Amino acid sequence: MKMKIIVVSMFAVSAIASQLAYATNGDEMMAVGSQSTALGGTGVANFMGAESVWANPAMLGKSKGSEVTGGVNLFTPKVTNTGMPGAGGVAQDSKASTNYIPDISYSSRISDSLSYGVAVAGIAGMGVDYEGAPATHIYAKSALSILRVLPTIAYNAQNYGLGFSPIFQSGSLRLSFSNQGADPNPTGKFDSSTGFGFSLGGYFNPTSVMTIAASYQTEIAAKYGTQISSAGNYFGLCQSGPGCTGNSPFADDLNQPAQIKAGLAYSLTENFTVTADYKLIQWGSAKGYKDFDWQDQTVVAIGAKYTANDFWLGLGYNNANNPIGTLPAAGATPSMYRNAAINVFNNMFFPAVVTNTYTLGGGYNISKAIAVEASAVMTPQVTTAVDASGIMNFAYQAPGTYLNTTTHSQQAYSVSLRYKF
Repeated sequence: MKMKIIVVSMFAVSAIASQLAYATNGDEMMAVGSQSTALGGTGVANFMGAESVWANPAMLGKSKGSEVTGGVNLFTPKVTNTGMPGAGGVAQDSKASTNYIPDISYSSRISDSLSYGVAVAGIAGMGVDYEGAPATHIYAKSALSILRVLPTIAYNAQNYGLGFSPIFQSGSLRLSFSNQGADPNPTGKFDSSTGFGFSLGGYFNPTSVMTIAASYQTEIAAKYGTQISSAGNYFGLCQSGPGCTGNSPFADDLNQPAQIKAGLAYSLTENFTVTADYKLIQWGSAKGYKDFDWQDQTVVAIGAKYTANDFWLGLGYNNANNPIGTLPAAGATPSMYRNAAINVFNNMFFPAVVTNTYTLGGGYNISKAIAVEASAVMTPQVTTAVDASGIMNFAYQAPGTYLNTTTHSQQAYSVSLRYKF
């Protein structure tokens, strides 16, 4: 009966998460679960329970007994954009400012050396909504959301462990916009894509108080109908026909990138643990993102956790460089027009530019079987101004420098329940 309830719960989560997911490191969630989030997104070498598979499948080898944990993350980004370059528009607020992201993870022991689990969560996404903006703006709406399902098997010996997770991914994308003209997606339809990959990892305990670990996740293919190419065509990225600039169109692939992770967890005392993670997210080689000039992203995260008999407290810091490049776009040539279009697409529709995140959280054991956990995240505002001159110079023969400016900040709050049995 317990297993049946868990399976039904996971299907319910997948039904919700397939519509909602937003992000911090690029368009990837910084972490899944209140505990990893509270510790700055660390977890490659730090066992946190069933949700550990999201950071490193090998860490499931440190589990004891069976447990299910799940929660919801209230994510509240604040994004503004100035709209069409040169139009004199005032920055508008994106209405895509409240999102609920669920997750649920289950794990259990098979034997002294084998554990298994399955986890479901919304793990990536981004989106803005400028519908209803004034005529000086672009009526734009974008929404990318990605759900993953991770079944996991983990092996553990006395001082090391290995883990493997096949990955099923389901994503959806909508791009809809106009500037007092025809919308390339007037019905606001979503296109979906499914893909497969895997993650694998290992850990080693050189001493009883130290764990070092690493994991790798493959690139996962995704193609969303004609969402991206249709949007690019509306922007003039086509080789012949009315309004075309002679540029080749955008492709519709948007693969989620491979990731390389390494981590360290060290117990300074029986009650105090520090964690540190390094992550390389390979946007620069991921099909689709590399066409939009995204660069590989380095993420460094640290966390500290104090544990008492019935509660824990944690805090952390996460730093990630802005993965979105800015192309030179001055001049009245087709190539400069294309560069300007890419700059605007990135800056307006997919402003994944935040860099520094501060986190805190805690948990309390209601009983031996049930614990409640929570976390809070604050990401300070970042402002990015990109060169959009090529659009104005080429399309309107108006010499000069024209910028498109975005501001982006984030706050998030999560609550989780953990049940051991």
